[in-house]
Amino acid sequence: MSIAVLLSAMLQGGAAAPVAPCTDPVYMVVAGPTHDRARMMAYGQAIADSQIYDRLGGYYINAPRAVATFEGDAPPGYATLIVRFPCLANAEAFWNSDVYQNEILPLRQNPSAGDYFVTVYPEIPLRPEMVGKVGEADYLVRFEGSEIPERRAYADPRGLVLGIDADAAELATPSEGWPEARLLRRDVATGEAWRLSADRATDFDGDAAPALTEIYVLRGSMRFARVALGQGDYARLGAGYDMGEVRLGADSEILLFRYPEGAPASAQPEPLVVREAETGWRAGTVARDAGAEAPLMIRDLFTDGESGARTFLVRIAPGVSVPWELHRTAEEGYLLEGDYRLAECLPSGRRDYDYAPGGYFYRPAGVMHSGPESTTTTGATWLIRTPRTLDALFYPACPSAPVAPENEEEETP
Repeated sequence: MSIAVLLSAMLQGGAAAPVAPCTDPVYMVVAGPTHDRARMMAYGQAIADSQIYDRLGGYYINAPRAVATFEGDAPPGYATLIVRFPCLANAEAFWNSDVYQNEILPLRQNPSAGDYFVTVYPEIPLRPEMVGKVGEADYLVRFEGSEIPERRAYADPRGLVLGIDADAAELATPSEGWPEARLLRRDVATGEAWRLSADRATDFDGDAAPALTEIYVLRGSMRFARVALGQGDYARLGAGYDMGEVRLGADSEILLFRYPEGAPASAQPEPLVVREAETGWRAGTVARDAGAEAPLMIRDLFTDGESGARTFLVRIAPGVSVPWELHRTAEEGYLLEGDYRLAECLPSGRRDYDYAPGGYFYRPAGVMHSGPESTTTTGATWLIRTPRTLDALFYPACPSAPVAPENEEEETP
């Protein structure tokens, strides 16, 4: 006869009926955040004083506080406690007993000392290779792990480019016959980003644009074919457009972006030119649906009606910050003015970057970034590009992850 039935008879009275053998252990799991630790201590003491676990073969198999967190952010006071019973009938006898329901449980429920879930799971048999190696709450055989290979570091996504200073970027040539320029990024799948500089007027043969191309004049001027651009002007050229002879004016800096071959984008049969003098700033905001508002000023340069790709300027006031956010499209940025501290929640760990004018990043889709500590002290103006519609999903925190040392090279798969 089960001890559960005997206990039920003692606690509630009445004859005990025959039951199935109590030989299939189960685990009762109590998990959730604790709000009143003192009352929970009194609750635990009441269980111990009742000796109900002893009489039903129940015992704790863990301490309730985690010693490490590998994923996610548990709420304050979160605890998990596991009790092993010799069978489900004994766990039910404990839960349904008069002493527990009427004397012990009210100690934590009226009022609630925590928000808990209580679930019960069957125990599975030991794997054959573990039989004889574990028992009496201890391992009977030592497991040193010397033959287990080390786990590879968490890999950050391909194409990630963060914290670049354009003045220190590699020198290369965008095309044959072009002057050397600072290569910010080059990738077959996602395209290229360059910064051209000229101390004095420079002429060269621009030839045909090898891919859909965007140009933004940081300062000075640029002329090609029938197009003349000044500071703050923007141009979009279709693949194959013959630029002919190109002139960079004295003391000029130009941003040049090239799409990858076959990128989804609407055709550009004639150059699109957007003059700074003809476009204004409009008010914008982000993070409204995340419970915080960050007022911004936006100057639109181009939006592709087919792909949703955008190129625009965003001006951020001093002290503005947003929650942690994630985009389902890549995002590329070049800091035009001011300063900006930007946090990245990477698989390899959180990293923080301090950007000054000329700072550049390219972030593939799906990388969490920003957060409340990302902000500007002087105000900041960014040029931003996205290859598809820019959306944002907001999160309360960066999930726990190891912090990668600043001097450690990022590993890619």
